[in-house]
Amino acid sequence: MQSRYVPHEKAKAEFAELPPEIREEFLYAIQGLLFQPFRPGPGYRVKELSDHPGLWRLRLNSFRRVRMYYAVDGDTLRVYGFGPRPDFYARLRQTDRLHR
Repeated sequence: MQSRYVPHEKAKAEFAELPPEIREEFLYAIQGLLFQPFRPGPGYRVKELSDHPGLWRLRLNSFRRVRMYYAVDGDTLRVYGFGPRPDFYARLRQTDRLHR
């Protein structure tokens, strides 16, 4: 069980730009990830990214085009980004975001 989650500074800004109903869904999903970070939960699916070992993608069932990516570091859930699918994977290539 993870004890806390830490969003990256850019992830905080991206989260704030999301519509309120999507933010609420992500907050619910994050609470679920704190208990089971590598398993899907009600309303969301997770998958490890094949090109980035240790990095996971969360997709909301009700907002399928919006993603969150995260990693687990010990007892910390590190959230690196939120956003729509067309730009989601391009942001993964921003190496400064993935520095822990």
